[in-house]
Amino acid sequence: MGYEINFIGISEETNNADAIALRWEDQGKTTTIGVYDGGNQKYGEALGSFLDDYFLTSSKNTIDFVVCSHSDMDHSSGLKHILENYKVKKLYMNRPWLYIDKLFPFVDDGRITKESLEKRLRESYSYISDLEEIAERKGVQICEAFEGTTVSDEMVILSPSKEFYLDLLKESQKTPLTEDSANSFKKFFSKVRNYVRNLIETWTSEKLKEDVQTTPENEMSVVCLGGDYDEKNYFLLTGDAGLRALSNAISLTEGNGFSIKENVNFVQIPHHGGRHNVSSSLLNKLIGKIVQEGSIPTKTAFCSVGKNSDHPLQMVVNAFIRRGVKVYKTNGGTICHHVGIQINRPGWTSINREEFNRNVEDWED
Repeated sequence: MGYEINFIGISEETNNADAIALRWEDQGKTTTIGVYDGGNQKYGEALGSFLDDYFLTSSKNTIDFVVCSHSDMDHSSGLKHILENYKVKKLYMNRPWLYIDKLFPFVDDGRITKESLEKRLRESYSYISDLEEIAERKGVQICEAFEGTTVSDEMVILSPSKEFYLDLLKESQKTPLTEDSANSFKKFFSKVRNYVRNLIETWTSEKLKEDVQTTPENEMSVVCLGGDYDEKNYFLLTGDAGLRALSNAISLTEGNGFSIKENVNFVQIPHHGGRHNVSSSLLNKLIGKIVQEGSIPTKTAFCSVGKNSDHPLQMVVNAFIRRGVKVYKTNGGTICHHVGIQINRPGWTSINREEFNRNVEDWED
């Protein structure tokens, strides 16, 4: 059993987005086709074209599973194109409005009813609400995506647990627990940053911080462990997970006698290589400690970024490289990682990996 993971890129300049196509093969025959996130609409269309060109055939014309890691537009919006235009067996995603009874006791405003809370949650999480509507209309089975859930036979979900997910919903600006909070999330936006490389790192010192945090929505990301279990070739898909979600994934696996650090050879760099999702201590547990400079890399990491993006940040690239990881980014192109199968696609070539650079971004941005 072999597999391939394809991070989809598009040739025009866009915001960073994640769209990933997966395929498993046994003795030359495709057994399972999956999708993890669909980016925005343009990424979703590019993902569909990739599936048409390389995965789907007359004898294997169905996508076995689609995973929506979380509700952010750059991960979920493009999946509308996939659900509308392709045969899909199962959609794995979490929907806040299913847990009204769990959330309603925390509502601190008598004007909010269960009905109005559900309506506002659907508005706040509109992209996954759209996915639900399409899936129900097309007869696609929707499955909860919580810790311990098996996705097909090749992947298992490590985070979030249902309890963690509900806690994150209560933290989120998108969850209207008061009348005033109903529209508060609309006021939040990401400021444009100008990253200046004023800091200097060495091989043994890095400038990542330990007290970083990301949004509750990012921490809701569905973290998946997959691969070829017989041959012990494993990969980890992280979406936009932060320190809490990734720590939960590590704890869950170690509690079951499995070490991500020791056994996973391919990792998705979370949140397009942002530095608020990882820390030195987290990476020591997830990837491993810093190796001797000049050592041959033993692991691989991919990062989805838009063409000419300023991500992944060099500070994050360095952190992975110094732990023995080869780092590659999409940067407008589709890139493929494969284990146990041969890939022969006309026009496809090898790409250069990211280099270690002592100059990294200043935190004053």
